[in-house]
Order: sequence, then structure tokens, then C-alpha cells
Amino acid sequence: MKLTYYILGLLALVTSDATGNQAEDGSSLKNCQNIREKGFVEVGHYVVYNTVNNTVEAIMIHCDEKDGMLQLMDKEDGTAGRSVARNCKELQDQGVSDDGPNIIYPFSNHPDTPILVLCDQTTRGGGWTVIIRRDDSYDDLTDFGRTFEEYAAGFGDVNYDFYIGNHVIHALTNPSQNELLVTTEDTDGETGYAHYQYFHIGDRDEWDLKPYTMSVGLYTGTIGDGLGYHVGMGFSTIDQDNDISVGDCAAPWGGGYGGGGWWYRACYHACLTGPYGTMDFRWYSEAGSYYVLNKAQMMVRPSTCT
Repeated sequence: MKLTYYILGLLALVTSDATGNQAEDGSSLKNCQNIREKGFVEVGHYVVYNTVNNTVEAIMIHCDEKDGMLQLMDKEDGTAGRSVARNCKELQDQGVSDDGPNIIYPFSNHPDTPILVLCDQTTRGGGWTVIIRRDDSYDDLTDFGRTFEEYAAGFGDVNYDFYIGNHVIHALTNPSQNELLVTTEDTDGETGYAHYQYFHIGDRDEWDLKPYTMSVGLYTGTIGDGLGYHVGMGFSTIDQDNDISVGDCAAPWGGGYGGGGWWYRACYHACLTGPYGTMDFRWYSEAGSYYVLNKAQMMVRPSTCT
């Protein structure tokens, strides 16, 4: 059975192995080399807690078994075979052509902080960094009824359903111009897409805006402009209400439905974080009705439009 260790590193480090034994250390971990030096050599995902924008955030990284390094190592002197990349498009430009998990360094103010992301290098030319994936066919589904801090940090597994985290989305969409691709499958098995030539998520703390304010524009597609209604809205969750509705659009209602974090207005045309099998996981169609969804993805890449 493959072991996965979860590492918490900031002022104090606490690590747990598969048996539940714990070790403590006062140092701070920033990369796989540090982790290897502490004696952890298993291939797997590790979670480190770093300070980003003066806020402690959980960031998932992946470490290999040979080098304890995150970059591909293919030279005899042990130097990196490729330079670091801020997104999946830069990885594609460096020759990475396969879909799947990979390492990027998206934070311009913390260039040594790596995260594990899912790259789509085949759809519509590739170069996409997936920021959310929902798929009800997985055996163990991720709960999206999370707090504001959980949505800020990200959660889930990039091999299954996940949310990459609002800090990462902001980093990916700032300052360059980026495009967004949304793909969906409804409960009747019909697939479709929405493409936006412009997509941006604001920072957590901007004096004149709500946290993680969303901007999107220049839609084309087959499922309708579900996000246009949400332009200019901050991010709301079960514990932080940033919509303009009388109530909290993210609050769960009768039957336990609702609860997904989103850029709600009053309340929503589209929401890709609601529970499966409900109208809370939906997209507003061009015909004025709603698609109830089984699957959905949102992914971004630097835009070629100027």
C-alpha cells in the first residue's frame, strides 16, 4: 500500500506516518529536499503550511523518491532538466504534453513555493491549469460544503474532485490576462462548454472590493453565459456572506442542500460547487433554463488575445 504523509510546516513541524506515530521539529519546510532531510522518502503528496500574503495557507506538493526534488532531474550533474513554471501553459512550452498532475510555482511573491495541480494539455490546444473538477462517478466524493479558509487554501485530490484554492486562482490570473474554459455534462449525458477570453480573481484583501472578486467576459460556447451574472461578486461560503441577497446564498437549506462556496449574487445562475444530484450544482442555459450537472471543470491559461 502506498504511504502518504501529511506534513505541517511553519513555526513547528508535525508529521504522521501510516501508524499514527508523530515526530516534532522546530524547523520550517519549503520543499521536498527539506522533507527528505527529515527522513521522509516515500513518493507521494505532502501538505505544507506556508505564509502567503501574511496568511497561513495549506499547500499540497508532490515529492519523488530519487532526488527529493520537485523539478525533473535528467542531467548527470543533478541540475534541473527544465525551469520552474508558473502554470501548465509554461509547462507545455517546456515540452510537457501529457494530461495529469504536475508541479507549478504560481506565487510571484513566493517563487519557491510549489503546488501540485492538474494540467490539461490536450483540450483546445492544451496549456490549461484545472482550478475545479467535479465528477459524480468517483467512489469517494469530496465534500464541497467548506469554510472560507478551506476554499482559500484549496481541498480535495487532483486525481479526483477538488478545488485548487482561491489564493492559487488569484496567483494564476494575476497580473497577466487569462482565459477560462468551463466544460459540463448534465444528468442526461449532454456535454457542452463555455469559453471566456477574460477571467480574473482579485486578491483576498483589496480595500475597495470583496475578497476574491471575480471578473469574466467575452463569452462563446454552447451552454450559455452562466458566469456573466456573477461578475464583480466576492466569494461567499457557509461562514462568510459576501453576496447581495437578504440571506446567505451559500448557507445549506432544507435537506442539507447548498453549502458550496461561490461568487454568489442574489443568488446564482451557475454554481459548480453544490451537492451532486441537486439544483445547486447547475449552469444557466441560453434557453433560459438550467442544466443540472453530473460533471464539470473550470480551467485557466494565459490568453493569447490582447
